[in-house]
Amino acid sequence: MALLQRFVDKVKQIYLVYELRTAISMLEPWEKRLFNSVLLLFIGMSCYTTYLFLPSYTRSAIAYFTS
Repeated sequence: MALLQRFVDKVKQIYLVYELRTAISMLEPWEKRLFNSVLLLFIGMSCYTTYLFLPSYTRSAIAYFTS
């Protein structure tokens, strides 16, 4: 149980640092949720497009530079 509590505390500490670094600690709760949602959407779309297109771009670059 102590391991789980330490993990939860570490996640809370990381989130607090994230809030302070991005200055969203000054926002209202609904503004925080909106900001975090847009950020997660952007990160999700970036990961998806990287997963989708990076392998073909990498193969094309390798083929171009090895020919």
